[in-house]
Amino acid sequence: MSQFYYNDIRIDYNDRGIGPITLLLLPGWCEPKTVFMPFEALASETFRIISLDWRNHGLSSQSALPLTPEVLLNDVVSLIHSLEIEQFIPVSVAHASWIATDIADIMPEKVSALVFLDWIMTHPEPAFFQAINYIQDPENWVSARDSLFNSWLGGGNNTVIKEHLVKEMSQAGFTVWEAAGKAIAGSYSRYGSPLDRLKLLSEYHQCIHIYSLDRRDDYLFEQQKFSHENSFFRVKRLENARTHLGILEQPEEVYHTLKRFILGE
Repeated sequence: MSQFYYNDIRIDYNDRGIGPITLLLLPGWCEPKTVFMPFEALASETFRIISLDWRNHGLSSQSALPLTPEVLLNDVVSLIHSLEIEQFIPVSVAHASWIATDIADIMPEKVSALVFLDWIMTHPEPAFFQAINYIQDPENWVSARDSLFNSWLGGGNNTVIKEHLVKEMSQAGFTVWEAAGKAIAGSYSRYGSPLDRLKLLSEYHQCIHIYSLDRRDDYLFEQQKFSHENSFFRVKRLENARTHLGILEQPEEVYHTLKRFILGE
């Protein structure tokens, strides 16, 4: 592990592998970079892998305010410049993907492609926004968080995913969950949906959405329809994963899907 210091803020990151292509792994809100550990072990054989803990997450500086998408974006862009990364592919979990698209807009010449993991690509159901509102409420945030954890298990009891949720993501306090709720709600309010956001990219980078949680065929069909109309976008529903964190549940399947997308293998 390494540390990058910026404006008195410590950003903890991993840098491993020596491949010609760099993957920049961005964990979701309220989540440490440990979500990528099994994937990193596989992918570092082919790619250079950089993963980070956002401020107020994992091993990075705690109580580092403000905590907004704009500030997180500035942190990661500063890290990219510090490491002198010429070309890279962001691989982002869930709503960190809003930040990944902003990175692509800010430095389109450096971003080779975009990989999104279990991002809600269409406009969510009202129940989602209700949960997002509750995690911003100091009286209800814990129960709302636990309900999200339960839904992210996808109806199963995967012990690896459960341990990540209960032992690692539970380390994030109300301040972080509140900030996440505000950021996520604000992004959907501004753009409508991630598919709408992708149409606004300054350059049409090749993108793929790799997901596992939402098994509805109409959700997959809507993304396939978007892909048919927009050749820069692809979608892959994982066959052997059922949770919100396919990259942790089935790192091999995600790795091989990503490898085919990037290298054509």
